[in-house]
Amino acid sequence: MILRQFLHTDPAGVSYLFGCHNEALLIEDEGAFIRFMLAEIPPVPPKAAALRAANSGLAAAAA
Repeated sequence: MILRQFLHTDPAGVSYLFGCHNEALLIEDEGAFIRFMLAEIPPVPPKAAALRAANSGLAAAAA
């Protein structure tokens, strides 16, 4: 409700909320955008596969 009121009363707020201040969205070159997005991806956590399986319900089905 509050978000809807904000968006309705402040059209300039829409662009702020949806990324006009996001550095990545200002990159026009596709290759540069991809390099920017992939530059700081953290390493995969040690138990990531087990967490994904548990979250998808696969761990429960296998047990």
